[in-house]
Amino acid sequence: MKTLISRFVASIVVAVMIGLAATGAASAQACIDSSAEIQALINEGRIISQYDALAQAGYSDDQLLNYRLCDQGGQYVWVLGVVSSDGTAQNLTVSAQ
Repeated sequence: MKTLISRFVASIVVAVMIGLAATGAASAQACIDSSAEIQALINEGRIISQYDALAQAGYSDDQLLNYRLCDQGGQYVWVLGVVSSDGTAQNLTVSAQ
């Protein structure tokens, strides 16, 4: 039980650290923080939703920890923080086009 709790806490710590790293990495890019602006881009068909990008990457909605939409060299990308089935967390950069 103690090992299970330790693994759970370690997974959360890793997820938070990756989320913070994503925030730092994403801030080096031009990221959009306005959900209204993101929704307008989705409604206009200029980008796919974060959930569609997540599915394209092979993950399900319940594996999504956080997300940001960023402009990377003139192309929109989703920076997705995900947790895999083994409990490891990672960041994915997926095209939003």
